[in-house]
Amino acid sequence: MAVISPTTRLKSLRRGRAIHLLDIENLTGSPRPSTDEVKQVMAAYQRLVRIGPMDQFVVAVNHNALVAVGVALRGVQLLARSGPDGADRALAEAARTDRIDLRFERAVIGSGDGYFADLAIWLTGNGLHVTVVSQPGHLSWRLYAAVPDVVRLELPVRQAA
Repeated sequence: MAVISPTTRLKSLRRGRAIHLLDIENLTGSPRPSTDEVKQVMAAYQRLVRIGPMDQFVVAVNHNALVAVGVALRGVQLLARSGPDGADRALAEAARTDRIDLRFERAVIGSGDGYFADLAIWLTGNGLHVTVVSQPGHLSWRLYAAVPDVVRLELPVRQAA
């Protein structure tokens, strides 16, 4: 009987899996996005980003957006934290605490905030391929410089009623 080493087991857990870390407020451009705005952003996101059957989503918001985002995004891990950079801190802390570097091959950061540059560097240093998804004009230079791939999230222009 072959013995499987812990290192081999961890590598097999990572193979082909991605984690999507979404700062939904940044992607929608609103601190209190509506359910419809979140659905619109996620539809555009899914057209741009490869999503596998074993991928996981972690989404962070401030407490004022919790209900609208929760209704729009079922089946995701939803984090809430308010205050300056609250949602950003919640995502970064969860990524490190949950040791996503041991369970995923790729990470997609849905945000343009420079706050995520250190997380991207940590993930890359631990062997993950990191992609950033950001709206045009909302991507910080620091985050741009920290990742090998950037995807532009172009949203349809809202029409006046």
